[in-house]
Amino acid sequence: MRPPASSLNLHEYAFAGTRATLCSGLGVLGGNTAREGGYGVRSQLLARFRPRYGLALGLAFGLAALVVYDVSGYGHGMLFLWLAALVTLGIYFWSRSAVLPRIAKIDVALPAGLTLAFIPLYMVGLYRWPVQVSSDEIAVMSTAREYASKAGVDPFGISTYLGRPSGLFVLWGKLADALGGVDLNNVRLVHGAFGLLTIAASYALFRQLLPRGWALFATAFLGFNHAFFMISRLAMRENTAVFLEVTALALLLWGLRRDHPLATFAGGIVAGLGFYVYIPGRAIFPLWVLFLILLAFLSRERFPLRKLAQLGAIALAGFALMAGPVMIAESKIPPETTPQKDALLIYQAGRDLQHEWVPGSSEAGAIAKNIKWGLTAFNNNLPDHQYIYDNRGHGFVDPLTGYLLWIGVGVVVLGLYVGRRDLASLLALGSFVFLWLSFAFVVNKAPAYPRMLIILPFVAYLVAVAVRSLAGFAAFVARELRPALEPYVPIATAVTAIGAIAVWNLAIGWDYVQQGRRSGDPIGSTGRYVASHKNIPGEGFYVAADDTRSYAYFVWGNVEFSYGRIQLFAKDNSQFRGVVSPAGLVNFEAPPPFAIFMRREAWTIGALALADRYPQGRLRNITPDGSLVVLEVPS
Repeated sequence: MRPPASSLNLHEYAFAGTRATLCSGLGVLGGNTAREGGYGVRSQLLARFRPRYGLALGLAFGLAALVVYDVSGYGHGMLFLWLAALVTLGIYFWSRSAVLPRIAKIDVALPAGLTLAFIPLYMVGLYRWPVQVSSDEIAVMSTAREYASKAGVDPFGISTYLGRPSGLFVLWGKLADALGGVDLNNVRLVHGAFGLLTIAASYALFRQLLPRGWALFATAFLGFNHAFFMISRLAMRENTAVFLEVTALALLLWGLRRDHPLATFAGGIVAGLGFYVYIPGRAIFPLWVLFLILLAFLSRERFPLRKLAQLGAIALAGFALMAGPVMIAESKIPPETTPQKDALLIYQAGRDLQHEWVPGSSEAGAIAKNIKWGLTAFNNNLPDHQYIYDNRGHGFVDPLTGYLLWIGVGVVVLGLYVGRRDLASLLALGSFVFLWLSFAFVVNKAPAYPRMLIILPFVAYLVAVAVRSLAGFAAFVARELRPALEPYVPIATAVTAIGAIAVWNLAIGWDYVQQGRRSGDPIGSTGRYVASHKNIPGEGFYVAADDTRSYAYFVWGNVEFSYGRIQLFAKDNSQFRGVVSPAGLVNFEAPPPFAIFMRREAWTIGALALADRYPQGRLRNITPDGSLVVLEVPS
């Protein structure tokens, strides 16, 4: 028999009794939340593990780990303290949390099925489509290959690539090695897999904000966005920020709604992981802080300040423990190499880059253009100004999404005006407005598609709200005109809307693929040629180029970048034999077999001499228009 509630403290009573049935965003959760097995484990844990001591011990371990890392750097001692802090605090918050309620099976099956359905879009033909290979893909692959084989890497530290954290490059390299090696196909495969994981994880967030059907709609919308799935098909790391964003917010929101410290602590940890991936992932925790502030002002009757402060402190503990080491590492690098300075207009480096990037204008004029292009990013057809996914003639979202987005914003604002201050509205609208204005007024080079990917989950929610409102209006009209059709109108509206969005975005993505097939790509076409010839015994590769406009082989970067862009596709580093000046082609000699890549203008300089010296040589086009060619000389 259980003792009466009066003889137990509130925490113990939470695990001793049953709770009323809860209708939550993840289905009906109820009955006895303290299942028999969980109750026994918890009882033993609470008897042996003093909660207040656990909190103090965990915080002490965490602080000690950060101090040791700051003073002595990475080592086994620091790692032990850091892991001890994670485990101790995790056990403490677990002991203070209710057993997780059962999740409806359909809420597991739906995102799993939808993710499987998206596999062809994200994973099929990655090596061939798109043809385009950006210089950033080469940098990511090269750094991942370096750190996959490097001994004694500090996972919390800074890499050799623009001062970015090394942890993700270690992960990327190890995963690609497990698939067969760090090459274009395998790194694109890893990135595509994280795109699929993002789709699955986003449902856990949307299901807490929307009814089941509309959560599925928002998840499908995110998966079909052309910028998201096309960038996920590149050998990059950009979608990692979105994956951590939806995962962290799903955990944090779960913890807030159910007063669940462990979920909140885990959400803070995942938000801290945002500091190790693509730079926009660092916005995750500020978005959550903004949301808590909005709740404090607009929903204090439901969420008292004491509760918000407690859960905010728990999330902060997880965030600080995870993000602290990399923040310490970055504080020790030269100020000019700080990762975000050249991307933010609040720094002179960011303003200088914006001014340089918009030629023919003053600094103020360049910033004004950034603001204009950022504010209209959802309703213009400007391409990606980071030139990673340069799909000319199309904007960040399709035109239909651009209209539905603002309808959704209007519906949510109207709901807030009449007093409907639900969690979904405050989180989605607040985060959207914060990011939208930041990308216009604070972050340069707007619209920069890879950076803007983190706003897509909130766009998906607002579009779902818009279509849901339109479906409700259509159902009202049907009730007046054809009552028998009323039950089918919302489903028909949702299917029509997501179908139109899907077709439109697939067509936009296919335009990018076709663009590469028609025009080729300097890096992509050259790299694939190297990969197809690397197994010829004794084969060597040269580039005939210089840094002038007439003879530069690669558009981006100087001739020194030729090394990495050839070596990454070759069998080994020795196959790339070096750079030859175009003028030196007249006297060029090397033992066959070899291939020389050059612009056609460079070929005209040495054509006669090379033809006499290597009569067996053949000139082939690298790009379909013949602007880039290769002289291949067989053995």
